[in-house]
Amino acid sequence: MGSEVYPVCLPWEEESTMYLIKWIFTTVRREIETALRPLGLTSSQSQTLYVLAMSPGVTNTDLEKLLLIDKSSVTSLVNGMIGKNWAVRRGHPEDARMKQIYLTEEGLKIHKAAERTIEQIKSSVGETLSIRESETLRGLLKKILHDYRPANTGV
Repeated sequence: MGSEVYPVCLPWEEESTMYLIKWIFTTVRREIETALRPLGLTSSQSQTLYVLAMSPGVTNTDLEKLLLIDKSSVTSLVNGMIGKNWAVRRGHPEDARMKQIYLTEEGLKIHKAAERTIEQIKSSVGETLSIRESETLRGLLKKILHDYRPANTGV
């Protein structure tokens, strides 16, 4: 590991693949959160805006599965976004009990600004590895994820 500085961890975690994945995720997420803060966004809000832009009309249940968060968190997240006029709920055409969620014009604008910001961060992170290294890493991570998929909640 050389002279890299990592946060305090248990001795058996230092070389753990899972520890390194978590540390990279946490580091990049903090960088994204810092970059999104001037836009008035959290990373969860940004992810939700992205889902709504790519899949207009998703339901709370869809968001639970796509964002890997629980029902109450989705409700709070969506209510907050509706309060900021970034999203609206509309009745489902086939099931009156269900509500679909859509971006507003304001939501689409903030989504595009967030997307540009995140792409800048992702491209700087991507400069660390060659294209071949990135492909290899993604393949290995998918392999790990595949082994753990049965333990996930249907994702």
